[in-house]
Amino acid sequence: MGVKNNRLVFLSFVLLLIWAVSSLILLEQMPLDPPQVAAGQKKIKVLIRTGTESGALRQISTIFEKETGIKVEFTELGRDVYFTSVGTQLLAGTEAFDIVSVPNTSIAQFASARAILPLDPFMQDTNLTDLDALDLDDFLAVYRYQGITYALPTDISTHFLYYRSDLIPQPPETWDELYKTALRFTKSINSDSPTVWGLTMPAVAPEERTKIFASLLWSHGGDVLTEKEGNVQFDSIASIQAGEYLEKLIRQKIVPQDLLNWDFSRTREGLLMGEAAMAAPYWNAAYPMIKNSNSPFKDAIRIAMVPGIKDASGRITRVPFQHGWTLAINASSNHPLEAWEFIKFATGKRGGAVYARNGGVPARRSILGDVSFRETRPDFSLILETMGIAKNEPSVSYYPAMVDIEEKALAKIVTMYESAKDSFSEAAQELRQLTGRMNRNSR
Repeated sequence: MGVKNNRLVFLSFVLLLIWAVSSLILLEQMPLDPPQVAAGQKKIKVLIRTGTESGALRQISTIFEKETGIKVEFTELGRDVYFTSVGTQLLAGTEAFDIVSVPNTSIAQFASARAILPLDPFMQDTNLTDLDALDLDDFLAVYRYQGITYALPTDISTHFLYYRSDLIPQPPETWDELYKTALRFTKSINSDSPTVWGLTMPAVAPEERTKIFASLLWSHGGDVLTEKEGNVQFDSIASIQAGEYLEKLIRQKIVPQDLLNWDFSRTREGLLMGEAAMAAPYWNAAYPMIKNSNSPFKDAIRIAMVPGIKDASGRITRVPFQHGWTLAINASSNHPLEAWEFIKFATGKRGGAVYARNGGVPARRSILGDVSFRETRPDFSLILETMGIAKNEPSVSYYPAMVDIEEKALAKIVTMYESAKDSFSEAAQELRQLTGRMNRNSR
């Protein structure tokens, strides 16, 4: 028993040391001597990830500062270090920022650790919030943990089917139809094909592989686990069938053989260069980028709902993936009231409209359905339709560990190291051990 305790103490020390070193690295990237603020002027700091979202939020902040007098200071981090840095800082109790941008899948982890503040007290205080103006029902998703709201979304992402309409007049409705269509446009199978691959999709870790596979998994009727009960479903017949579909694409070389190296940008490039006839599942965010490109194929590239599974009655079941990037208040913030004012404005209808005009996809029905965006953002109508049937990943406090197990299983399939049945069976066993430990620790 003493040896076990000593190991636990040593492990805890190592983890704390890693957090401390990571904290120093992050703090070196943050401005230690920020610009001087006028006497009496309030200021909040926002930690965000570099990208379209950060640029759009900066536009929102300009209007917010003029109307409230609250200065907004941003710290941007690259995609490669963002998740590690955010987790390290929040769990260490940093005061370096007041608001943090996090994906909805991180909320359970940070809320369970009390690293972010619940938003319900701010929303329920009539002196702080006009609930009618906030209009929670207008949000496509509001993210909660154990029934308590911890974050509001600024941006929504989901999956589309992208296809070359000059080659494929009608988009495939089912995964079987997509497979047959992809066969025709794979050069190694059909020498007359004008494209190298019939299909492609992102498959890198950590952000792509499991999320992209989710649309396949769920539409086949499979799942990783049930959120409330934590029952593992990854080795169910339906889940294995989804894995076998991916395995078939790999074995027949319908998708690129180096698929594990294909990320968001490489997938977009494959469409724009005419290398691939289709991309699915693939992120909605690529559509405006494609239409604003100089590719000779841009006008032929169109979008449709992700395919589904047809039952005996002819009904097609589609379950696209969706997730949101949200704003949450750091539990160690020294300016929580001002932070709430910014979140309320940035995720509100006015802020959302600014966000949309600057390339973002606001998580509000009223904006996605606004006729004024039909010409400039034709993808909004499909996003709105897709979100009506889309699904989230499980919101569990052990999400990173769950995803790590799933990613390894998928990597075995893509590299043809193991069959879908074997890799999913092994992963399911690991997942049951993980959920068992978490259930014991929560007692």
